[in-house]
Amino acid sequence: MLISKRRIVHALSYEIILLVIIALALSFIFHMPLDVTGGLGIAMAMTSVLWNMIFNQHFEKFEAKYQLKRTIKIRLLHAIGFEGGLMLATIPMVAYALEMTLWQAILTDLSLTLCILVYTFIFQWCYDYVEAKLNISHYVKSTT
Repeated sequence: MLISKRRIVHALSYEIILLVIIALALSFIFHMPLDVTGGLGIAMAMTSVLWNMIFNQHFEKFEAKYQLKRTIKIRLLHAIGFEGGLMLATIPMVAYALEMTLWQAILTDLSLTLCILVYTFIFQWCYDYVEAKLNISHYVKSTT
């Protein structure tokens, strides 16, 4: 199997929890129906996964071509490139779904990105804690 069950559990739990948070938060903040904000969240998640695969494939080729080491500078370049490219794709989605101007969508998407950064840190910390306590990695490996 190309992708381990552990990575699938991790990715799915990350995306599902994030989707619920985004859908509920946007619905509450912008007084929009949950089906609209949920649909936006799904579209953004799918775009993020697709962009992740495309961007990382090209970034890794770039790294190999120029024999780059993964220093802090390179990791920052990667993060800025990934998030910047993702925002170019998601800003029009946000503007359309939430019926706002492009400027409002830029601010909303930037705010979402910053919140997702915090969510990612908290999720990863909690996931690592739960995995260590329940020994999930051992369980998932034994069922492969």
